[in-house]
Amino acid sequence: MASKHDKNDLMSVLDEWEPSPDDTGLASRGASLLNYAAERKPGAPISWPMLTKKILGISKMPNADTKIVLDMRRRASQIRLVLERDYKRGLENIPGLGVYATFSDDNFAKTTLSRASIRHERSGRNLIEKRALVDPKKMKDKKMKAWVENDLSSVLTSHNDRLLKMLLPPSEEKDEGEGGGKGGSKK
Repeated sequence: MASKHDKNDLMSVLDEWEPSPDDTGLASRGASLLNYAAERKPGAPISWPMLTKKILGISKMPNADTKIVLDMRRRASQIRLVLERDYKRGLENIPGLGVYATFSDDNFAKTTLSRASIRHERSGRNLIEKRALVDPKKMKDKKMKAWVENDLSSVLTSHNDRLLKMLLPPSEEKDEGEGGGKGGSKK
């Protein structure tokens, strides 16, 4: 065997990554590493122990149940926010294997966007169901009654109008790198 790793395997790709001086926090470094991996090994999950090892720059692989790995896992939401903001990517979890950054618009739509759509539908249905439990005719508080009858309805209408505008096809003037999850690197 000529080398420790095949130059195209995930370990070799992760060994090539170096954090940028701009990556000042752990979430930023995690997002940077996941973005790097998504560009070179799309969809390959990285275990939390491996992610922790690379982000912290430690030489020995930590066990999955150690405090430093659990602390890193708790940063998943922060890493997700940085991935979306700086790289236009989502964070996907494959239970038992690890996480990866979305690698294309198709992948982002199939995973992150579809889950957001389902959550939005459930939330809207929940609000409508809760509203149906209130009979404004039986309400004594005039301010709350007005809110239920008028303001709540206008909030729903306004929200749905804004959502519809967001879902319209993008204009021709947008750059290809905008949206969904492929590229759009901050570097």
